Amino acid sequence: MQLSQILDYLRSKNIDFDFQGDDKIEIVQVASLDEASSEHISFLTDKKFQAHLKTTEAAAVILQSQHDTSHLKAAITTSNPYYVYALVAQFLNPLPVGNRTIASTAAIDASTVLSSNVTIEDNVVIRANVSIGENTVIGAGTVIEENTIIGSDCRTGANVVICHDCVIGDNVLIEAGAVIGGDGFGWANNRGSWEKIPQVGRVVIGDKVSIGNNTTIDRGALNDTVIEDNCIIDNQVHIAHNVVIGSGSAVAGQTGFAGSTTLGKNCMVGGQVGFTGHIKVADNCQFWARTLVAQDIKQAGIYAGYPALEVKNWHKSSARFNQLDKMAKQLKQLEKQLAELQKDS
Repeated sequence: MQLSQILDYLRSKNIDFDFQGDDKIEIVQVASLDEASSEHISFLTDKKFQAHLKTTEAAAVILQSQHDTSHLKAAITTSNPYYVYALVAQFLNPLPVGNRTIASTAAIDASTVLSSNVTIEDNVVIRANVSIGENTVIGAGTVIEENTIIGSDCRTGANVVICHDCVIGDNVLIEAGAVIGGDGFGWANNRGSWEKIPQVGRVVIGDKVSIGNNTTIDRGALNDTVIEDNCIIDNQVHIAHNVVIGSGSAVAGQTGFAGSTTLGKNCMVGGQVGFTGHIKVADNCQFWARTLVAQDIKQAGIYAGYPALEVKNWHKSSARFNQLDKMAKQLKQLEKQLAELQKDS
């Protein structure tokens, strides 16, 4: 397509940008600066790739205004190039549109309510009293249990399981193999004998949420497990019963939330972070990979370590930890000298 079509699309999204160059250039795909050809559009956000700006063959580049663009064929300057790149990449690579048909192999209860333009792929099972909004695509092999509500413009990958009574908003993407609303890990012990506690809450997912492959979100024990609007959750994340993930938060892969954790709004969680449960985390927190969050985090900040400390304190603790062997040897030497002095006296 012509670059002018991409520019019109950005204007339709109310993106503030400036443009210079030839808007009749043909663009076929996005590419990195160093590998782009004359049919690619690229972007620059990281200083370490700035050298490639002088040698790139890209037809157009998305970047900030402080860069020299005089040698480029076309340039889109904006305050947030990575966000604009994301929009352009979506425009050039749209998700496949469902075929708006119901597969003959699907088993759908007669009480199911399907809105217009819904796609149901092969071997889907939909049980009683389910409602699915318009333009939603249900991937092959997915199981949707009783009394579930799914909004409009949603998509599930293959073999997703959405258990009974779940509520899913609009524009939600659930990738392959995810399980939404499975029972939380609730058991009572009596002298070594375990009795299962029925999990009577739901999972409630807001609008514009993305849930990665093989992620599991357990239903609440009593109250609901809640994923608020505009959250992105990576692959293989476990979210236990009664957890609340605040709006705008991002959670990287293999992170685990034990029961009744509340994560604030606009938080960023690195990979393999562990939340021990029954804790509250403030808004606007960031956690580095493999951090252990074992108590309430009461103020915004960047945290790391085991257990979690503010990064500046964690750096100090790490430095001291690396000196422990040296300090231990010095202490042993001092103890030896003290023993000799006491012996002489």
